[in-house]
Amino acid sequence: MKTFHGTVGLVMALIAGPALAADLPSTKAPPVYAPPPPVLSWTGFYLDASGGYGEWDGNTTTAIAGTNEVQGGRGFLGRVGAGFDYQFADHFVAGVFGDGTYGRMTGIIQDAGAGLSGNTNQNWSWAAGGRLGWLMTPDLLIYGNAGFTQAHFTGSTLYGSFTGAFSGNSIPGFTANGWFAGVGFETLFAPGWFWRTEYRFADYSARNLADTGALGPLNSIHFHPYAQTITSGVVYKFGWPDFNAPGIPSFTQITDGFGPAPAVTNWTGVYADAGIGYGLWTANTSVYNPATGGCLVCVTQRQGGRGVYGSVGAGYDYQLTSKIVAGVLGEYNPSDMRGTLVDQANGLVGSVSQNWAWAAGARLGWLVSPAVLTYAKAGFTQARFGGANLQGAFGGGATGIGTPGFTTDGWFVGGGVEAEFAPGWFWRADYRYAEYGSHELPELGAGAPTTIHFRPEEQAATLGLVYKFNWAPPAPAPVVAKY
Repeated sequence: MKTFHGTVGLVMALIAGPALAADLPSTKAPPVYAPPPPVLSWTGFYLDASGGYGEWDGNTTTAIAGTNEVQGGRGFLGRVGAGFDYQFADHFVAGVFGDGTYGRMTGIIQDAGAGLSGNTNQNWSWAAGGRLGWLMTPDLLIYGNAGFTQAHFTGSTLYGSFTGAFSGNSIPGFTANGWFAGVGFETLFAPGWFWRTEYRFADYSARNLADTGALGPLNSIHFHPYAQTITSGVVYKFGWPDFNAPGIPSFTQITDGFGPAPAVTNWTGVYADAGIGYGLWTANTSVYNPATGGCLVCVTQRQGGRGVYGSVGAGYDYQLTSKIVAGVLGEYNPSDMRGTLVDQANGLVGSVSQNWAWAAGARLGWLVSPAVLTYAKAGFTQARFGGANLQGAFGGGATGIGTPGFTTDGWFVGGGVEAEFAPGWFWRADYRYAEYGSHELPELGAGAPTTIHFRPEEQAATLGLVYKFNWAPPAPAPVVAKY
């Protein structure tokens, strides 16, 4: 009996021992938890700097040559600015900003009535306005903006269009007010540092420019310019949460994520896309006699056009690493980008339109997140311009003279961003610049022995949708057991 009671007591002691020990003060240190990552907030001030390319078109008329002609210009530019953003409702960001643009967007201005032309340069502009954006991810913002803008065009010394000789006349420089609208995106690439790409269209007020000088006061040139630009550059945000004034980002911060592609490779596969947008083209032109090869209008003129630009296409992507995607693409671009074709030697002017283009090439992209891609692209392109019925520049009457339509080959470069909004469906914002080979346009009709040398280039921006076949959702995070 004593043995039984002793055994029971030993068992009870073994059971109760740990329970009693649990009531004693612990000698272990408290667990250490890593601090949570800083919460990204877009509220605050920023500075930005970028570079890019732009084109302008200018509708021009004179009292004598009353038929409208579209002149053109193009060139590189730089932009600096500042602004303030406020984040609200989790996914929305609103802000105000101002910036200045400096560049050399050089083109032609004409006094067609006097047979004179010269170079003018949009050398600076400034803009102030607001923007409203949607956060596709916590560190990627897609936005639209609009506001007031002002641009300066330099004065122009005028030369004889036929001989290139200095006329002694000129037109003054001027500043024009207008409005602008644009779209763009910003993405975080290092603490406090963002990359921004933006497209902007501006419409400036018309001005009457006096043609005066040694030849006396000639015609008043009515000039109404439009411009579109594409820029890309960096943004520095002050007071980025939980960071002490980030300095220049390190190479490791910028290139982090070059590891192997994930087991579920989302971006490898076929896609189809469609979009709509707007474009401008400019073209260097001159006029010569095809029989002798001698120039009739020896000073190169630059005409222009603009209008709606569409895109439908398909492609194949392959995800190389966790951050890099490469692919091939093809697209067809129906369009109605209408502008001017001029034979100043015979006082003729007509309307010409880029009706369509197609392109095939390759692209290389960087994954900002598993569902957001920024990319660059390049390749071969071909465009079709319709024929032109030429009218008298001074009276607008029919002449029975025209030029044939033509197809011209060229190359393109561009870039854009894709962001998922539903499984397999993506928004795309895309920019494209193309340069085409020159074409000789014979004038057809009685008494029309001249030929127009025409060399176009274009830039266009589109917004649209992409559908990715066999899109795989990101792999779920592994479940970690807690003990």
